[in-house]
Amino acid sequence: MAEHDKDIGYAVEDGVATITLNRPHTLNALTTDMATRLLPDLCREATEDDRVKVVVVTGAGRGFCSGADVGERIPAVIKAVDSATLERPVGAFVEAVWSIPKPVIAAVNGVAAGGGMSIACAADFRFLAESARFAPSFVRRGLMPDSGLTYLLPKLISRSLALRLMMTGETVSSAQAKEYGLADEVVPDTELTAAVRDFAAQLTRGPAVALSFTKRAVQRSDEQTLQAQLAFESWGQGICFKTQDFAEGINAFAEKREPRFEGR
Repeated sequence: MAEHDKDIGYAVEDGVATITLNRPHTLNALTTDMATRLLPDLCREATEDDRVKVVVVTGAGRGFCSGADVGERIPAVIKAVDSATLERPVGAFVEAVWSIPKPVIAAVNGVAAGGGMSIACAADFRFLAESARFAPSFVRRGLMPDSGLTYLLPKLISRSLALRLMMTGETVSSAQAKEYGLADEVVPDTELTAAVRDFAAQLTRGPAVALSFTKRAVQRSDEQTLQAQLAFESWGQGICFKTQDFAEGINAFAEKREPRFEGR
């Protein structure tokens, strides 16, 4: 794995960018530098790199991300900002993940707590190891959820269930996550890397422009009228019509073969 920074790894292989939170001794707790600079910068790099078709976010060791580093980040945030501006330093890194216009897979290899759960929820797909678990633990510290969890979680599960988890802080096992709709796949720990790799490879073979517009359309759908969505779809489809991948899709259909998309 190529190393971008000692705290976050970044590597690109076969069209897949892998961002690895790399503080295993803390279950990959986020420092201020990771949250405000490194992770947003890597999300931007993956967005701008034409080689990258899919992004995977995961953690090193036995954890995905345990949230903020309570020994460094939380005291720094409390000291640096007042209540009127707290949301910006706390949650900007989740917006960076959410805003990547390419498919994003969270490979949840262990505990995803607090802001770590928010990162997983900001991804388009969540593949969980059997040992993984979600912990919306803010309330157990006397805090309301942040890092976008109040926005993201109700988009994935029912409003009442989201409120229950956030108001009790109860831990969600991988099996429960699958039942609730928080996990797309749950696999044995030793099979997580292969399962994510296979799914990412499937996505890299898709028409990249169409996939990007599909993601953007779905993300905005909850906040738009049907008429607005129809207009957005028409605009996006007009761009897709001009791609080489559309021409390839039509040719493949006529020739009764699988299309070979190149992302152009």
